[in-house]
Amino acid sequence: MGKRLILLLVAIGGFSVNATARELPIPPMDCFSPPPPPPDYRQHPPPMPPPGHHWIEPKMPLNAAQQAQLDQLLQKEHDYVDGLMKKMEESRIALRQAADREPFDEAAVTALAKTDAELQTELMLSHLRTKARIKALFSPVPK
Repeated sequence: MGKRLILLLVAIGGFSVNATARELPIPPMDCFSPPPPPPDYRQHPPPMPPPGHHWIEPKMPLNAAQQAQLDQLLQKEHDYVDGLMKKMEESRIALRQAADREPFDEAAVTALAKTDAELQTELMLSHLRTKARIKALFSPVPK
């Protein structure tokens, strides 16, 4: 008796779900395109730049002399930074080797870490110096 009652309830439930599903409208399915946005959809604003970052300003036309000066400045910066990066890589390798040595020599590791920090500082200063030189190159001459 109990099994028959359960089977009867399951069958009635299945029939009612089937009947309800047939009455619902079935939207056409397009599996290859994204669903349309909801009616209250708004575009997100563009992401904010990180602090200290400035949007690129429109390029101003350069004459041949300015372009040559800019190329010379950038080449000089590139050569200097290339040398600094090689020194930084050597410093970091030495720091890793000193940190892995047994017994741990804190004085040597501290000295190497300071050297690495000084090289990073010099790299940042070099970028800022070049940026200032470029600004000076393109700023209008006071009359």
